[in-house]
Parts: sequence; structure tokens; C-alpha cells
Amino acid sequence: MRFESQRTYHPFIPLLPLLLALEAMGGVSALQDARSPAFALTHATVIGGTVSTTRTNETVLISGGRILAVGPSGDVRVPAGTREVDATGRFIIPGLWDAHVHTRYEGIDHLRLLLANGITSARDMGAPWQQLAEIKNWREQINKGQRVGPRLWAAGPLLDGPGSTWSHAAIINDPEEGRQIVRRLKREGADFVKVYDLLSRESFFAIAGEAKAQDLTFAGHIPFALTAADVSDAGQRSIEHLPALLLAASDQEEQLVRGGRRPAPRDVAGTVTEGKINALAERLNRNGTYITPTLSLFWNIIQVNRNNPDIVNAERLRYVPPAYTNQWKRTRAAAGAEGQRQAFEKGLEVVRQLHKAGVPILAGTDVVKPYFIPGESLHDELALLVKGGLSEMEALKTATVNPARFLNLADQGTIEPGARADLVLLDANPLLNIENTRKIRAVVAGGRLFERMELDVMLADIESAAIKWAGSPTGR
Repeated sequence: MRFESQRTYHPFIPLLPLLLALEAMGGVSALQDARSPAFALTHATVIGGTVSTTRTNETVLISGGRILAVGPSGDVRVPAGTREVDATGRFIIPGLWDAHVHTRYEGIDHLRLLLANGITSARDMGAPWQQLAEIKNWREQINKGQRVGPRLWAAGPLLDGPGSTWSHAAIINDPEEGRQIVRRLKREGADFVKVYDLLSRESFFAIAGEAKAQDLTFAGHIPFALTAADVSDAGQRSIEHLPALLLAASDQEEQLVRGGRRPAPRDVAGTVTEGKINALAERLNRNGTYITPTLSLFWNIIQVNRNNPDIVNAERLRYVPPAYTNQWKRTRAAAGAEGQRQAFEKGLEVVRQLHKAGVPILAGTDVVKPYFIPGESLHDELALLVKGGLSEMEALKTATVNPARFLNLADQGTIEPGARADLVLLDANPLLNIENTRKIRAVVAGGRLFERMELDVMLADIESAAIKWAGSPTGR
């Protein structure tokens, strides 16, 4: 499976002319400060997020960051003087989400890379305190039109137990510390709480209780001291990553987690049973627990082990500073690619069965792990969800309507009057081939239109900045 960019619908534009165009427009700040007036996308095929039907020859009228009207092009009146963008033969989908990102890696232009790839909303799943403050600044700047980027929800530091190896963790030694940190997260503007591997049972339940008291949801890993049933029953809103789902589908789950560690997926795959998958699905559905499998994370590890040139020498790597790619090239995942492949296939089966049972899925990637590029990796994830058994429409919903419902946002994930104007205009039908989500002609984020030329200028600027960046990799 090849996941390299498929933007073949426009010619390659050399870097220098793009940068000259950028300079003529007043530099990056001019792009970021610009505000789009009212406009209409006309004669398009509309693929909504909340319905499974498509509507041809439609016009979408946008103003003030909202969709004003949607309907047959002959019926929607476009006010005089409003710019019309002819979208004949093209397809409009709701703006995409990446429900599991990390923006704490300095030198990588997460925000513009996400937006250039059609991601208009994202959930940041863990960062240091200072990064939480930075995300709040970004949000304000994006809202004012001073910065380009998606709408962000942020967890702040992950909550982990003693022995954590993560620099962005808040270490919780006892239940009272857990409650105190949740209160601090609330004060400092976190949107939710992220729980992690090494929390004790007592600390986990204290955090869950305080999060409820502070009107915060909590999401994340299944701590080693607990089971999937434990965290779901406690109200955890989402469970992250395929290995956790594999373990939750094992009929030896409780025995395997004893000893304070999570076993390798290849040691779990043979213990997965249909009965346990069914019981897990019933539990998650009853509690309203979502899953974020991050299939691309596991798949990427396998491909790196195999030294797959489509990954380790991918063209998309030009958007991150060489300091990162050089570090990644010095690091290889653990051996045992065949066992990993078998575990991955079993994991796909678990996800497929949970999906069939109605468990809601969020598309997320865990960028920036080695060889992951913000934005590009979300399209990899959608392709893997289809490989795992979802239809193209079902995969699209994991990155549109499902995240909106997860966050109780009635005005996102849909294309209808009154909705937030977050849209992606595609050159090909994603319902025929999910890879067509990569064929982006334009992005609308919060009502602002970014056409192909502007996106190309943006990407050229990101590439130039990545080459010049002289810092050291961060994030661990």
C-alpha cells in the first residue's frame, strides 16, 4: 500500500517562483492576515457528513464564517458582487479532523500542514504546560485571522504515574495530586484531561471523579492497572491506539496486564476471541465510549522495520527539518516485523468487528511520531480504515461527523445552513476511492477560502523554513 501524496492534478510548481509569489503578496503575514469575503462554491457535488447521500450540481454560499445556504445551483441565489468559484466536476466534503495529534515538536509547522491537507479541526492529545499556553495563543490568533491553522482542542500535560518517561507528563503520585492537577488543567484552559499508562487505580478514579466535578471529559490510554471495562465504566470518553484495543479483546486481558506493563501486541493477538470482542462492543456502546485506533501508527512501525522506501524516503519528509529526519533514520523500531504484521491484521479484525457492532470510531494519527507528517498521515489513516473494512463513507465519517458528535458540536461535521464553514473541495470522488481525499483543490476553514495556489505557496514556505531550521528535535 502506497501512501505518498497523489496531488497529480496540478503541475509541480518550483519552490523559487512560489516564494517570489509569496514575497509579492507581502510574505507569510499577508497570507495569514487576509480575510475572505463572502463567496459561493457553485455546481459541485456535495457529500454531507450526517447523511450517506450525495447531491449533484449544488451551490454552497458562505459568509461570516458560516454556511448561509446549500441547495441546487438553480435555486440558491448568490447576491450580486459575491465571488463565485466554479466547482463543476468537483466534490465538497466537511472539513476533516485529526483526533490525535501532538503539536509540541518545535520546528515543525503543524498548523499549516494540517490545514493544507484539509484538516480544519484537531485534538491535541498531550503537551507541556507551556505548550498548552501556546495553543491558547494560537487559537486566539487563528480566530482573529492572524494565523493559519485548524480549530484546536487541547489536553495539556498527560497525567501519568511515577516512572513516566515523557517530558510533558504531570506525575501523579497519589489521588489528591490527581485531583489538584485536574483543577489546574481547568484553570489553565485545558479542554479535556488525558490519562496515561502508569496511573494507579486509586489515582485514576480520583482523576475521573474530579474531571466530572470540573465539567471536563477525560480520554487517553488504559492504565496498566485497569481494564477497558474499568475505564469505560468510569466515563472515559475515548480509548486510544490499536494495541489497547487488541488487549481489550483478549480473553486473558486481566492476566496479561499483571506486573504493571502492557504486553507486546504480537503476544496478545492469539488470545483475541469473538466473545470478548462482542462483550467489549456492548460495554463501549452502553457507556458511549469512542475508540481512536491510530492504525497508521502501528502500520508505520511495520513499514519502518521493513525499510519501506515509500516511508523512509518519502517526498513528504521535506516538510520537516532535517534534524528530525536524521534522528528518525538513526532509530529503528524493534525487530519482529512478521509478528507485528500478524498482530496488525488481528487488530484490523477487532476494529472491523467493533465498527460493525456500532462502536464509534475517531480518525487519529498520533503525529508527530517518526516518519509521520501532520496532515498527510490523516489520509493514510482513512485509507487503512477502508482496508480494515469500513466503506469510504464510513471512513469519512470518522474524520467529520463522528468527532463533531464526540465533542457535542452541532455545527460541525455537516454541510447545511448555519453550520461552521469548514469544507474541503476535492477534484475526485472520495466515495469511489478514499485516496481521493488527497486531491485537494481548496480548503475552507472558518469561512476563509484557501485555493490551490495559496496552498502551494504555503507548502513551499513550510519546506523553505524546514530546511533553514537549526534547532534540536523536541517532543519526547
